Amino acid sequence: MNRLASSQHFNVGCHENGLTLVELLVSLVVVGLLATAVFSFFLTTSQSVSQQSASGEMWQRGRNALAIMRQAIESAGYGLPSYSQCPNGVVGYSNTGNKPLTMTAITASIQSTGYTYGNPYTFSTVIGGGSFGGAPATTVASIPSLNASSLQVNNSAPLEPGDMALIVPASSGGTCIFGEITTVGGSGSCKGNGKGGNGGNGTITMNSGGASCAKINTNQIFSQLSSATGSTISAGDFTDAPLYDLGNNGFVVNQFQILDTPPGSTQVGTPTLYLTQYTTNSSNAPSPQALASGVVDLQIQYGLGTDGAVQQWVTPNQYTPSTTLSIVAVQLAMLIRSSQYLPNSLSPASFSILGKTYTVPTTNGPGCLQGNCQHYEYHLFQSVIPVRNGIWQGD
Repeated sequence: MNRLASSQHFNVGCHENGLTLVELLVSLVVVGLLATAVFSFFLTTSQSVSQQSASGEMWQRGRNALAIMRQAIESAGYGLPSYSQCPNGVVGYSNTGNKPLTMTAITASIQSTGYTYGNPYTFSTVIGGGSFGGAPATTVASIPSLNASSLQVNNSAPLEPGDMALIVPASSGGTCIFGEITTVGGSGSCKGNGKGGNGGNGTITMNSGGASCAKINTNQIFSQLSSATGSTISAGDFTDAPLYDLGNNGFVVNQFQILDTPPGSTQVGTPTLYLTQYTTNSSNAPSPQALASGVVDLQIQYGLGTDGAVQQWVTPNQYTPSTTLSIVAVQLAMLIRSSQYLPNSLSPASFSILGKTYTVPTTNGPGCLQGNCQHYEYHLFQSVIPVRNGIWQGD
């Protein structure tokens, strides 16, 4: 009897302390589900942190770049004289390469070089420090031909090499020529290579290329007027034309452009917004400075109006200088992408930017991992910026 009771008691104990196969499988399933949930939570958290990090650094770069461009646009035209003789603006800056285009408060054109994808705008702003007031320093005596770089003036004494000059020819329809005086007879050149210049007192030159201090004069500067105005202008139209000397201090041209090939390199990389500053007292060509990487598109519209009120918005290629409407504001739109590749994130296929469509490249995208640029964060910055300094209008 005791032996039987003892055996039954032992069997009962074994049954109470063990797990059945079903219970074991259920436990494994529960543990697996918990592990999956924990892994999914950490994966989601990690992706969220990555996206927040990418978005944060993208926002910071974009805000900084926009602030610099806003400051340049708001300051455009500061320190420049206002001449009623030039109601239709000026010509004189080179329209080739990466040089500024015209001497107006702001100038923009579709970028033709330096970027392998899209059609962004490049734009330039200018500030200055004209020091000779509104009276002409001298008048033009003659020029050999429209293709010449030299001209005779009636009095070269007030002129200095490196000064910025404004010439108002007859029959130009209110369009002026603006350029840098590179050599003055009897006063040497802006590079300081001695006196004597080009034929004695009364002869000045406005060279282009390597002979120019700031390297901003266009080639055959006097011939540019005919193509700009659409009228036939001869060398004789320059006779007795007033020449205004604006000095050589304080003129700064800021050019903004997107480059996906870094300066000095042939390797295509991440599109980057660059700023190049041209000054009249620099004898060397300036180097572009990177402002923000990841900028893939830049679009601009001019706000035209009077007394600071915008009456219409136009793209720069639709803008014609006018005596009744001037640029009073600029609408700027900049699309920027993150520097971090996000394999689990997919951007929109395209973005609408001031009426233009930017299509995100999915193959051979510049600077994108595997060429697919949709696996990045994007943000569109837009701002309306007032142009506070009207120039080339009535005194």
